[in-house]
Amino acid sequence: ALLKEVEILSQKPWVKEKWGDNWFHYYEPTSILTAQYVLVLDSLNFCFWQDEKLEYHHLASSLKNVLVNDSTAFDAEKLSNIDVHTFRKWMGGLIFPLEEERVRLVREIGLVLKQHFDGKASVLIEKANKSVSNLVQLVTAHFPGFRDSTVYKGKQVFLYKRAQIFAGDIWGAYDAKFLGEFHDLDQLTMFADYRVPQVLQASGVLEYNEKLWELIKSKTQVIVNSEMEIEIRAATVQAVEIMKKELNKKFNQKNLNVVVTSLDLDWLLWGRGESMLDKLPPHHRTLTIFY
Repeated sequence: ALLKEVEILSQKPWVKEKWGDNWFHYYEPTSILTAQYVLVLDSLNFCFWQDEKLEYHHLASSLKNVLVNDSTAFDAEKLSNIDVHTFRKWMGGLIFPLEEERVRLVREIGLVLKQHFDGKASVLIEKANKSVSNLVQLVTAHFPGFRDSTVYKGKQVFLYKRAQIFAGDIWGAYDAKFLGEFHDLDQLTMFADYRVPQVLQASGVLEYNEKLWELIKSKTQVIVNSEMEIEIRAATVQAVEIMKKELNKKFNQKNLNVVVTSLDLDWLLWGRGESMLDKLPPHHRTLTIFY
C-alpha cells in the first residue's frame, strides 16, 4: 500500500504546498511580526478534536485577525500577562479545548522571550544560524511546553511535533528567505499528529490491530503516552520517511529536478486530510498539549 501511494504521488505534477496560499495564515514575509505570530500559533497548535466544529484554521485565522487589528498584541509583555478572558476574545468567543493550558503556554512564550530573546521570536530564530536542528534544540531547551517526548518500553522517544512544525512554519511563512532561510530543512521529520495517520490509515499505508481500531472507531480516547499512542505517532513518522525516500528515488530515476522533504509530504497529506474530513475514517483521540 505504501509503494502504491508513492507511485500515485510520483505520477502527479509535484506542486509544493505554500504557507501564503492559505487564507487563514498571517503572511508578511518581510516582517519580524510574522515570527512572533508563528511562535504563538505553534504554541497553541494542538488538540482541536474535542469540539467537532473546531479546526486549525479557526486558531490560525483568529490569531491573524488579532495581529492585523493590533500589531502590538503579541508583544512579549502582553503575552506574559494574558488571561482566559483575553484569550477567548482573541478566539472571537470560541472556547478551545484545554483553554487554561493554552493560556499558560502563551504566558510561557512571553516570559521566555523576555528573559532570553529581547522579547522577539526573530532573535530566537537568528540564534539558530539558519539551522532547523539548532532551532528545534533552542525551542525545546527554553520552552517547556514544546518538550514533546515520552518513554516507550524504557527508552526515551523525542517526537517534538510543535517544535519541528515551528521551524517548518518559519521556513514557509518567509518563503525560505530572510528568517526562513535554512540549510538543513531535510532534518525535520513529519509532524506527528492525528490527521496524517488518519489519512495514511485510510489509504492502507498504516494498519491498526483490532483492539486499537475498536478504540478509534468508537471514538474512545487512546491514552496519552500509552504504547498504542506512541506506536501510532512513531509509525507515522517512519511511514513518511520511507515514502520520502521512495518518492525521491522515483524522481531521480526520471531525472526530475525535484527533492521532496518530510515537511513537503506532511503538508500534502495533512492538506488532503483537511479537504476530505467527511470521507475519512475516525482518527485516534488523545488528550494532550503536544498535538
